[in-house]
Amino acid sequence: MEVHAHSHTARKKWTHYFWEFLMLFLAVFCGFLAEYKLEHTIENQREKKYVYSLIEDLKADTADLESYVQLRKEKRIMMDSLMMLLNTGMHKQMGNATYFFARHVFYGQPFVSTDGTMQQLKNAGNLRLIKNESVISNILTYDGSVKKLKEWDESDTRIKNSFREMGGNIFNADLLYKAMDSDFKFVRPTNNPQLITDNIIAINNISFQLQYLTISTLGNIIRGNELKSKATKLIELLKQEYHIN
Repeated sequence: MEVHAHSHTARKKWTHYFWEFLMLFLAVFCGFLAEYKLEHTIENQREKKYVYSLIEDLKADTADLESYVQLRKEKRIMMDSLMMLLNTGMHKQMGNATYFFARHVFYGQPFVSTDGTMQQLKNAGNLRLIKNESVISNILTYDGSVKKLKEWDESDTRIKNSFREMGGNIFNADLLYKAMDSDFKFVRPTNNPQLITDNIIAINNISFQLQYLTISTLGNIIRGNELKSKATKLIELLKQEYHIN
């Protein structure tokens, strides 16, 4: 009797511990699943937040690139006209147009991408939140194209600086300054301002810089349009992949 009771008690203790262990394991496992699901949900929310923000940044870029390209198209026409006036000697009869066009050579800010979201994705390691490899590839491709346009803008600025340094050899500084009003808008002189020299070499050097600038400007027009196209396509891809209207 005592042996049988002892055996029954031992078996009861063993099964009791087993069920306690099983319940504890299930509790821990369910807690882990809940935590994993919560973390996964939070990451999905963060991913969508970044995508929405990136789309808005890209929209801003497309608008800025439209202005960037249009300004350079207009500027290129004026630089071509300025070269023609200088190379043919017509600047003597059309001094007002000469100074007006020369004033525009210095105009045109480089493209500055609205890249707040892009920087957060790259610098804080948040690019891992983007699950779609195609989306990641297109984001990085776009970012690379932005950097290339920045490099070309810097090259364009260096050429403009050379033009600025040489400009003082043929343009009257005071008259060139007056080709801009108090609101910083360029205005065509009402008189017929003249160059300070007829030196062929000085005029040729300015025309030489203008040739480089027109070529550089044309290249940036092409690159600006290409970047705008990439931004538009990336917006469409993001909307499609994340079901955004």
